[in-house]
Amino acid sequence: MRKEIAWISPLRTGIIYAAVISVVYAVFSIVMLIFGGMMSGIMGGGMEGAGMMVGGGFVSIIFGLVMGAIFGFIGGVIGAFIYNIAAGIVGGIVIELKDT
Repeated sequence: MRKEIAWISPLRTGIIYAAVISVVYAVFSIVMLIFGGMMSGIMGGGMEGAGMMVGGGFVSIIFGLVMGAIFGFIGGVIGAFIYNIAAGIVGGIVIELKDT
């Protein structure tokens, strides 16, 4: 059976995007924290440099979570709004579903 996605809720899409993007930013920040601390030790920064990288990394994780949520929500709302306009003009995405 074929169905068409005629409308997407901008608010719900924004919430999902906010959650997904903030998790992606947090994971990226954790990876940067790990490798940044290693690089600081390798480049001769010693423990002081590694400590500064770890402190900055935790700030980066929190900042990434907050900014990812904000920009993810805004992007999701705008994306759903644009999709709804386009679907009204040219038709929505057609998907095919089958019972299992």
